Amino acid sequence: MNENRKNRLMERAFWKGALVLLACLSLVGGLFTAPVRAYASYNDTNLNTFAHDMADIPVGVIGQQFDVTFRFGYNGSQGLYNPASEYVEDVNVSLSNDQTYMGVQVEVGTSKSAFIQRLEELLGDDLDSARAEEYYQGYLDGYNDTSKGTILYNYPVDSGSYPFEVNGQIFTQKVHFDTLKRGEYQEVTFRVNIRKDAHAGYYAIPIVFNYKLPYVAYVGQRGPNQHVEYINVYIQEKPEVGQPTISTTDDPQFAVGEDQTTPEGTYPQVMNYSVRLRNRKQKVYDVRVRMETTLGEEKAIVTHQGISSSNSTDFPFEISEANYDQSFESLEPEEVIEVPYSMAIKRVTTSAYYPINYTVNYRLSPTGELYQEKYTYMVKINNPVMDDPNAEKEKESSTEWNANTAEKSRLIVDSYRMEPEKVYAGDTFSLVVDLKNASEGIPATNILLTFESETTEDKSAIFSTDNGANSVVINSLPAGATEQIRMVYTAKAGTNQGSYKITIKEKYDSPEYKNAEEEVSIDVPVYQYARLSTSSFEVMPASLEVGSESNVMFGINNTGKVTLYNVSVNFQADSIKENNAYIGNINPGSSGNVDVMLSAIAPTADDGTVVAEISYEDEYGTVSTVEKTFELFVTEPAPDMGMEEMYDPSMMEDGGENGGLLEGLRANLAFVLGGAAAAVLLVVIGIRKYRKHRLEKESRTEDEI
Repeated sequence: MNENRKNRLMERAFWKGALVLLACLSLVGGLFTAPVRAYASYNDTNLNTFAHDMADIPVGVIGQQFDVTFRFGYNGSQGLYNPASEYVEDVNVSLSNDQTYMGVQVEVGTSKSAFIQRLEELLGDDLDSARAEEYYQGYLDGYNDTSKGTILYNYPVDSGSYPFEVNGQIFTQKVHFDTLKRGEYQEVTFRVNIRKDAHAGYYAIPIVFNYKLPYVAYVGQRGPNQHVEYINVYIQEKPEVGQPTISTTDDPQFAVGEDQTTPEGTYPQVMNYSVRLRNRKQKVYDVRVRMETTLGEEKAIVTHQGISSSNSTDFPFEISEANYDQSFESLEPEEVIEVPYSMAIKRVTTSAYYPINYTVNYRLSPTGELYQEKYTYMVKINNPVMDDPNAEKEKESSTEWNANTAEKSRLIVDSYRMEPEKVYAGDTFSLVVDLKNASEGIPATNILLTFESETTEDKSAIFSTDNGANSVVINSLPAGATEQIRMVYTAKAGTNQGSYKITIKEKYDSPEYKNAEEEVSIDVPVYQYARLSTSSFEVMPASLEVGSESNVMFGINNTGKVTLYNVSVNFQADSIKENNAYIGNINPGSSGNVDVMLSAIAPTADDGTVVAEISYEDEYGTVSTVEKTFELFVTEPAPDMGMEEMYDPSMMEDGGENGGLLEGLRANLAFVLGGAAAAVLLVVIGIRKYRKHRLEKESRTEDEI
């Protein structure tokens, strides 16, 4: 055989074998992936138990980011599978990354002829009979997989592929519920990117649910379960810029102007009013209200006869902004919103009722189809200048802006609080401020709030933030509205106890007054923790008999930055009589001395511990206690032997001199014992005076330091 021909045949055989192997691998488990594009598919979600399409199926655009939203829950009656319990536990919902569900392109149970026909559509001339048999066998192998074949049979998908880009983040998204009760439904959203090669159309997306069943006595089900169901999304071609798909409805979503009187304004004052909208039906998303700046086909209703060529019955307001759109993230059923406006009346506007048109766009799901409705709301304009031809002409100065006459909003601190309520030096806390627009009818926009802390002598801030950011921006604040602001601060360690200011500097716009500047201050009390220490306990004597007394002395040192008020010490133990010593107030850096006599009343039955409970008050009268301990042992008294017991009568058998001698010794012994007792008493008194003098000296030294 020619060597070149032989090489070509071997190369061709190699590529054929590689293609067959790739095809077999792609078919394992029922997977059948489209070679070029993602093809559309649709699923009948009436078979589902847990996953339910939104009323408005989410719509995404090829090649763009997309929020997939659906309803999750079960009612115990609909769907192919329902748990026999009133609730399920530990529920985790995520997008399925099982290739079996992501890429099935042939319905389970498809006949061999239909299967091969589908292959011919995909592979064309590259398909021969041998290869078709290999593909079909791979399909059967996947179908016969019991765990997947059953689910595929229950949840068929028609000839579709996965339309989302598969990356490292798509399958890590997970929504968790501790419990989900029968009849309870939740909205679940996953963010994905749509493939650029996807076809437009409906797609069935597999969702996996992991959950636990509680024990049911008559069924016995419990433990972990996994279930897969499909929801539908719609993918569309990228529309032209500025040409979104918009639908209209015959039944309006909103009721406009309920319980409102017709707004009325008078030139040259700014007209402040609001339009009330009530959501009449289901929850809506991405609500955008736009004021149209033309009257369209509607006509103004003039209230007088004196119209000249200089009068105008067109749109009555000055147009100072590119658009007057106002947006709302979502509206619940029956929720009412008021859309505020602050408009300057045109000088040439005649007195009349003017029909102001509003266009409202909204969606029935976060990324669903866009709906549009139009509404008309009447306003009344009074303009004496244009009504009366003989009216006094406006002075030129009236057209000039005057800071003394221009009206502006008034932003005040309606309330504020600290979390926790007490702020201690060195601790972190949250400052929560309720900022209110206290004006009547004057909105504020472009609000910049700068929080500035009081500083110490070295110019360092008493209150500081972790990242140094101390400014907050609020886009708008209608008249009478309140906005809550939260700032996280750390109080400077070492700050003396007291109240310190945080100043809020305001800069904002009003319709007549631009770049208004105001400031308000709030006081934040800062507390210091009370701290104390004690010197060593001196106990004299440390061991004594019942009925005796022991002298206890020690010092209490105020090591904190706040005064300790009404300091006292209470001594307690089973072996001593309870006693209390009052010391009084101890200033920061100073000491108080304790000198007390404790009476022994019972022998020590434990380790001899005596508790000294030190109590003190802060400046608000709050009492705190600190316990210290020392050892004092009490023993039973020794037997008392009088002179009679010590006297032996046998010694007195001889009279005379011996008897006189003994009597003399007895008298001398009594004198000696009395003198010894007096000497001991003097020694004790001397030691007490010495120790007291030493403690006072130590206290004076600490005060000097």
